[in-house]
Amino acid sequence: MNRIRTTAVAFVATLALGSVASVAAPAAFADAPSHAPCATQQAQLDKATAKLADLTAKFAAHPNHKNLKAKKAQVKRVAHATARLDRCLAAQAS
Repeated sequence: MNRIRTTAVAFVATLALGSVASVAAPAAFADAPSHAPCATQQAQLDKATAKLADLTAKFAAHPNHKNLKAKKAQVKRVAHATARLDRCLAAQAS
């Protein structure tokens, strides 16, 4: 009996949470502002640049091979993010 009750409670809770989530999800997106062109690319570049600054400080404090590899990888990510943003801006200008 206990196993049936536990299963029933879990099922009812899932249904209740699912119905609340399905009602709340459209309301959450209704007030979202329209995105500026290239906003995603700019956000990715900002995030990558901030991470690079953190890794640079970490490498300055603890210079080792692992931190150097992480820094080099992040430099490549920043370069790729910059290229994506430049392509997006060029497409907007056309």
